[in-house]
Amino acid sequence: MSPRLRLAASLAGLALVAASLSGCGGSGQALASTPGTSSSSSAAPTETPETETTPTTLAPPLPQPVKSVPKVKRVGQPNTPSVSAPGAKFDAAVKYPDGVTLVITKAEKGVETGHGPGVMAGREYVRFTLKLTNGSTKAVNLNQVVLTTSYGATKQLAAPVYTESAGTYDFSGTVKPGASATALYAFAVPTKQLNQVAMVVDFDGLHTSATYTGAVVAK
Repeated sequence: MSPRLRLAASLAGLALVAASLSGCGGSGQALASTPGTSSSSSAAPTETPETETTPTTLAPPLPQPVKSVPKVKRVGQPNTPSVSAPGAKFDAAVKYPDGVTLVITKAEKGVETGHGPGVMAGREYVRFTLKLTNGSTKAVNLNQVVLTTSYGATKQLAAPVYTESAGTYDFSGTVKPGASATALYAFAVPTKQLNQVAMVVDFDGLHTSATYTGAVVAK
């Protein structure tokens, strides 16, 4: 056999040995070629299987006692209200002498569910349905209504709840004379604290804020 033929036979034999080694197990890894992917001579890293995590519940806010609730200043509205009304219990209406009345028609207990930004799963809340009736001769602007709720002997500030599960919606728009508007507001009040609650409803610049105090009977 000529030297050229012997060299060709040797190279063919080495190719067969390399092919047999690449198909074996052991410490080596067979290199597979897949369209659209790159191959590497090192072993691919082992992926850690994903595990489901339980949503964490945030700690409640630090004690925030409500000492007073200042009146909101609204552009285009009086800075000092001129129509006032005495406060009421949660089952009664706040009635202004010009014919405007505000009443809480329903109180419902709930527990937050779901997860995501702003959600504290498992937190108790109470949802209020408010109805404002305009029996005056002027329209009432409800585009900047602010509610403040507190509970307990220390008047702890109750956080508003705007999660999807609470199903709340604010007052908005203008209520013409003879018309009415409703809204649903929810606040994080523990069920055991519903016997001592206070709510301040600041709905416009002309009227003093409507205030409610006492026990809340929630279903």
